[in-house]
Amino acid sequence: MRLIACDVSKATLDAAWFDEDQQRWFERSNLANTRRGWQQLLSWAKKYCGCAASEIQLVVEATGVYHRPLAEFAYAHGMQVIVVNPGRAAENARSHNRLNKNDQLDARGLQCFGRELKKVHPYVPDSPEINVLRALLSRLRQLDVDLRREQNRLEKCPFIAQSRGLAASIRRQIKSLNREKTRIQQDIDQLIRDHVELKLMRQLLCSIKGIGPITSQWLLPLLYRQQFESARQLAAFLGLTPIQKTSGTSLKKRPHLSGRGNRYIRSRFYMPAVTAINHDPAMRAFHDNLIRRGKSPKQAITAVIRKLVHVCYGVVKNDQPYRCPVTA
Repeated sequence: MRLIACDVSKATLDAAWFDEDQQRWFERSNLANTRRGWQQLLSWAKKYCGCAASEIQLVVEATGVYHRPLAEFAYAHGMQVIVVNPGRAAENARSHNRLNKNDQLDARGLQCFGRELKKVHPYVPDSPEINVLRALLSRLRQLDVDLRREQNRLEKCPFIAQSRGLAASIRRQIKSLNREKTRIQQDIDQLIRDHVELKLMRQLLCSIKGIGPITSQWLLPLLYRQQFESARQLAAFLGLTPIQKTSGTSLKKRPHLSGRGNRYIRSRFYMPAVTAINHDPAMRAFHDNLIRRGKSPKQAITAVIRKLVHVCYGVVKNDQPYRCPVTA
């Protein structure tokens, strides 16, 4: 397999390939991030690698939405696509003491990082339904953030002189945002109802105490294709993995969450965890046992959140509704 890396930006693509036989770099810079540019990239790759598209691995960074059309194009033309975490690629570059940064150097660094990967997870495009669901959830999150911002501004109005007109404007904006949130939520619910598999997954997730229709919808894109091999991987993706920092006798920090992953989805699990503790005997026993062992309330509820994520993974993986293992 020939491994080509492509640094993707909003407007341009920069590709790099290292020929092991000739011990030299081949590069293609400033291609447009459009279908024409993707086709030029594919033609260049087949020409200089001297092989078919099926024998080429394309490594790209996850750059928001800008890498997705290229990844789907390459996948459709038979290339094996690897989408890597940009943070890991940057850390790899620093580990090799690469101080300079531009698009061509980033492509080279990405190609070197791809060669060092020991376990590869090939990219597979999402179904159209999941793409729409992701877009709607992203919009819902944006509206939620905007609404919270406007509510914070409204709280400040009593402390601002002559702010009656300002407060009226903010209230109109809040009303408009709430209406739009309702529309988006209705679109999400309709999409899930119309898709048999998504509807079944939501029913399985809602069988868990504390998990309702709103919380479950954020997990559907993550669990739909079973892209995680274990519940621990899902918890790590959401930043719920505890990490330690100790060294000798001078550095002894308390274990804490990694904080990586999707912070917004992670925050959506706090109230479900509280509900699970109050209404699920198994979760309550798990929580109380941690408190008896000396864990703080914050540590205990964090552990419940992680266990709740494990349970969510389990019911979807086994295609079985949740059954409380402890008799109430």
